[in-house]
Amino acid sequence: MSRADMQLLGRDLTSLSVALATGGIGSVELVGQVLAAVEASQAPLNAYISVDAEGALAAAARSDAQRRRGAARPLEGLPIAVKDNIDVAGMVSTAGMETRRHAPPATLDNPAVAALRAAGAVIVGKLNMHEAALGADNDNPFYGACHNPHRPGYTPGGSSGGSGAAVAAGLCAAALGTDTMGSVRIPASYCGVVGLKPSWGAISTRGTVALCRRLDHVGPLARSARDLKVLLDTMAGFDPDCAQSRQIALRPAADAALRIGVVDFGVAAQIDTDVQCAFEDGMRVLASLGHRPVALAGPAFASGQARRAGLLMCEAELLVEHAQAWAGDRSRFSPLLARLMGWAEGKSAADLAAASQLVDKAQVQLQQWLAQCDVLAMPAAPQRAFAFGTPVPANQADLTAYANMAGNPALSLPLPVAAGTLPVGMQLVGRIGDECTLLALAEAFQHAVSWQPAVPAACNTWWPR
Repeated sequence: MSRADMQLLGRDLTSLSVALATGGIGSVELVGQVLAAVEASQAPLNAYISVDAEGALAAAARSDAQRRRGAARPLEGLPIAVKDNIDVAGMVSTAGMETRRHAPPATLDNPAVAALRAAGAVIVGKLNMHEAALGADNDNPFYGACHNPHRPGYTPGGSSGGSGAAVAAGLCAAALGTDTMGSVRIPASYCGVVGLKPSWGAISTRGTVALCRRLDHVGPLARSARDLKVLLDTMAGFDPDCAQSRQIALRPAADAALRIGVVDFGVAAQIDTDVQCAFEDGMRVLASLGHRPVALAGPAFASGQARRAGLLMCEAELLVEHAQAWAGDRSRFSPLLARLMGWAEGKSAADLAAASQLVDKAQVQLQQWLAQCDVLAMPAAPQRAFAFGTPVPANQADLTAYANMAGNPALSLPLPVAAGTLPVGMQLVGRIGDECTLLALAEAFQHAVSWQPAVPAACNTWWPR
C-alpha cells in the first residue's frame, strides 16, 4: 500500500491548487496519494463504486506537463470525483441500481464534468449513492453501504452520500452530487463539508440518470465555501441541449449587511434540540458579522406535506425513467424501491396533479419568505447522522425541499461542534441568481469561526501510512 499524507489530503481544493502551482507537489503524486487513500478506505467507508486509476494518473501526467509549459488551467491537476448517476465518458452510470450495473458506458461527459475536465480537473472515479437517488441514508443493497468518515456505522446522508464521505475523508478534492430534495446539502451537513445546490437550470443536468426533472440539480461538494465559488464558475452555463437548462444571471455578491430570515418552524419540524442549539450559535456568528436576523412566520402548511408531494413526483418519474427494467425482473429493484415505485403505480393523474400543486405552494411559500429578507437561514437537516439499522427519520428533507421546489440556490456549511461529536450543517437559501452572495456569506462565516478543513480523526484507523 502506498503512503498518503493525511494532512495534505485534508486541505481544501484552493490550498491544494496553490501547492500544485508552487511546486510543493505534482499532480501525479497528489493523485497517487488520493488513489492510495481510496484503496485503503473502501472496506471501512465504501465511498466509491468504481475507480479509474489508470485514466486518473494519465490525466495527472498531462496536467503536470501542462503546468511545465506554463499553461496551467484553473483546476489543473486537482482530483475530483463524480456521483454515479452523472455521466463520465467511458464509465457506467449505475445510479446505484442493480438494473444498471451492466449498462453501456457513457459515450459523453455530462456538461459539468466536461467543464471540469476542460479546466484541468482529474476525474478519479464514480461515487456511491442511494439506489436511484431516492433515499437519504446511502445504505445501498447492491453496492454496499457508504459510511460516514466521522463515525463508521453511521450514514453519510443521501442520496449523494459517497460524495459527502469522499470529500470529508480526503478521497478527492471536491465531488459532484445531485440534489432533488436535499441530496447534496444533507450529506454535506452529516459529513461536515460544504455543499451547493445552485439555481435550477444553472448547471446542466443533461447526461444524468433523472429522478425528477422539475426538482433535479447538479451541485458540488467541497471542504470550503471558497472552493465552491471556483467550481460554480467553472460549471455554470446555459446548455441549449438540456430542457432543464436556463440562462441564469449570477449576480455579484452583496457587499452590504444582510437581513437573515429565520423561520419559526415550531415543533412540527421536529428539529433535534442539539441541532437547534448549534444553529442558534451559528446565527450569533452571522449577527457578529453585522447581519440582522429577521423573524419569519412558519409555513402555511406542514413541511412534510410538501416533501411527500415531491416524493410522489419522484416515484412516478422513476416509473418512466426505468420503465424497461420495471417491466422485467422486479427482484433487481430493492424491496424498498419497488414498494415506492409500486405506490406511485397505483396513483391517479389527479393525485399527481395535486402533488404538483402542493409543490407550487411550497415554491410560493419560499418566495414569500424571501420577500421579507435577503437570505434565509435554517438547519440543513433536523438531525445529525444516524446509525445504520435504526429507523430512518422521515423528516430529513423537510427543510431542504423548499429550495428544490422553488428552484432557488441553497448551500449547507458546517457549524462548529464539540470535538468527537457528529457534524451539523446550517442551510443558507437565496434568491435565484444569488449564489455568489450565499458563497461570500458562507466564506465569511468560515473565516469568523477559523474553520480549518481536516480529515476526521476516525480515519486514523484505516489511513495508509
